[in-house]
Amino acid sequence: MLCRRECADVFANDIFRRHFSVMTIVRKCALSIFIYVVLASSASAPARATEPAQDETLAYNIGVQTYIYGFPMMDLYQTLWETSFDPNRGHDRTVNEFFNFERLITSKDDWVVTPNEDTIYSRMFFDLRKEPMILVIPPTTRQYWFPISDIRHDFDANLSWDTVGARGGAFALCAPGWQGVLPGGVERVDMGTPLGWMLPRFAVNGDTDLPGALEVQKQVRFIPLSQWGAAGVMRPKPDSADFPRFTRNELTNAKEYFTTLNTLLRLSPRFGHPVDEAMAGWLREIGMHPATKFDWEILSPQTQRGLERAATDAHKAITDRMPRVVPIINNWQIVRLDKRMSGEPMVAAAGAMLGLLWNPKDVSTYDVAFLDGSGSPLDGRNRYVIRFQEQPPVNAFWSLTMYSTETQIFVPNAINRYSVGNRTDGTVVGKDGSIEIFLQADEPSDPQERTNWLPAPKGPFYLLIRHYSPKSAILTGDWLPPPVTKR
Repeated sequence: MLCRRECADVFANDIFRRHFSVMTIVRKCALSIFIYVVLASSASAPARATEPAQDETLAYNIGVQTYIYGFPMMDLYQTLWETSFDPNRGHDRTVNEFFNFERLITSKDDWVVTPNEDTIYSRMFFDLRKEPMILVIPPTTRQYWFPISDIRHDFDANLSWDTVGARGGAFALCAPGWQGVLPGGVERVDMGTPLGWMLPRFAVNGDTDLPGALEVQKQVRFIPLSQWGAAGVMRPKPDSADFPRFTRNELTNAKEYFTTLNTLLRLSPRFGHPVDEAMAGWLREIGMHPATKFDWEILSPQTQRGLERAATDAHKAITDRMPRVVPIINNWQIVRLDKRMSGEPMVAAAGAMLGLLWNPKDVSTYDVAFLDGSGSPLDGRNRYVIRFQEQPPVNAFWSLTMYSTETQIFVPNAINRYSVGNRTDGTVVGKDGSIEIFLQADEPSDPQERTNWLPAPKGPFYLLIRHYSPKSAILTGDWLPPPVTKR
């Protein structure tokens, strides 16, 4: 779940604690609507059922819930549009085609916040409206993870070393309701929506291990069903007219937000989800039900004002909820995210706003710290130690990474070390398996401390522990990160 600008494995600032369920939202909204109708019925004739809501307060109440409900999809979609179709930026990736990051990130990279140096990435948005697409993962002894999500940011598959293994395989991603025959040896993966994305990762243990990872990365393929078995696969040529324009700047533009949300509900439908069924009546009230095309211009001025206020207030409400959704223990924020969160709209919205392209907990989990054990902000002008009496229990790897609070990227340092973990060469580990990691800006004078030194900036910093393929003790809370102790 981790990055703001363009990546996935990114978490910054505080991460969020569970809020209220959609049924609570609906009940509160329903109560306010009921009270309003009772009070207003004697003063004016009610609008016909076929008309959009004509009252500002009613439109506002419905608009707030609709904005929060749609935010994960809208935030993800604007990333798709900007990276694939925006004429004002380089189109470094398209639809139904991988874009591969072919090197490890360093402190010179500022295009992604809170990155890692443990994996290389590929990334792709896909469109299954025409036909299924077949993902081919080559046989490999290298650890890998292919979390695959629909456009609502719900994960429908985790094809990984843990679930598929070294054999790899071919997997057909199918849109809802697709019926047909797949080739022999191809496994079916049913997606929640026709549009979706994936962010494959391959484990890399330093620069010397990079060539082997790149060789495996190049063998991954994404093939239209109609071209399966062909000698050559044509490069996809998506039509930009099939994808409505929507940018990050329009997330708080009520007209653009609600119009595009209605379009996405129609072109990338999801079937049978209880939240969608609960929202259907409210969407009809403002002319946004996916069975019809939304037209902002036919709304009354009162309805437009209500939706404009709703977009502003709902966006702020999501922002305000982010710091209060996950547990905080030893001043670490304990991030263990479910693979399907759209059933809790506020939690899902806060997750999308802060950690676009986050991972579900069966792929990786995270601990984030901005404070030491006493509650003071972490600052490299002080000296700290974190002692893992028991190292994080994982099936793949764990790492503790340092970031500047000011830049949210790696900290430049003389030894070019940005993280320490169970794959770091030369670290001193106790006979009992414990490890101490020393955090400070100045190079330690003690040789052992220097060996286990994670350089900090001369100012505020934050830490992130990644656990890839976590064992059950992390998922159940039997293992928790120790406090960062000031020395």
